[in-house]
Amino acid sequence: MNNMFHSNRIYIYFLPGFLLVWIILFEFIFPPNQFLPKPSITLVSIISLFRDYQFLINMLSSIAAIYFSSIVAVLFIWIFRRYLINNKSLIGYLAFFLEWISWIIPEILLGLFLIFWLPDSELIKYIFIFFISFTFLINKVEKELKSINREFIDAAASLGAGKNFIFDKVCWKVIEPELASSLTTLHFYLWTMLIVFEFIKGGSGLGTVLRNAILYKDLSGLFSSILIICLIMFIGAYIIKYFKNKFFFWSIS
Repeated sequence: MNNMFHSNRIYIYFLPGFLLVWIILFEFIFPPNQFLPKPSITLVSIISLFRDYQFLINMLSSIAAIYFSSIVAVLFIWIFRRYLINNKSLIGYLAFFLEWISWIIPEILLGLFLIFWLPDSELIKYIFIFFISFTFLINKVEKELKSINREFIDAAASLGAGKNFIFDKVCWKVIEPELASSLTTLHFYLWTMLIVFEFIKGGSGLGTVLRNAILYKDLSGLFSSILIICLIMFIGAYIIKYFKNKFFFWSIS
């Protein structure tokens, strides 16, 4: 709990501190440069982003890809949780086979193949994000299952609990808080991978906005885009932490 509180304090103080230093240094002390733009110019560029870069459409495209695909992956994990816990089932084998593929082929290489195969499809970034989310969660499930105290399972079995009850009410409940906690890490990773994917592919998305800003040598547009992306990421992470603390608050040691 103290570590979480300390982490939250870092998030709370870092952004205002950075903005204060940035305003003092680059608005009043340093002349215009190619390192960071003046805050006043950045403020104007935020307005022009929505006009010149179609920022709203691109932002909604990226947000939809991240949250829709990851939520679908979470639902898949939850629906097939019994089969994943019982990894000797066919679905369990298929799921862990996909995880094995992700170890052999890095996600970004898979993304490059998807871009090569279907260069004009907007659907492929949904597939890309779903695959990353699903394999990440499968890996987390497998790791957490190995750490379950065997006494919990034996105690439930001695009381006459069936296999499905043990899977749902013992194994799954034990690993649920850690799975929920891992969503914050997954969230930041997905944003990083999607920005890179969109940057390479083009089409709609915030990665394309960043690429265009670099091509046009628009420093203030690039910087303001990054600020907005970081803000979206931290808001999303805060919401995930809120739901985790509200609905998956228990701890079993």
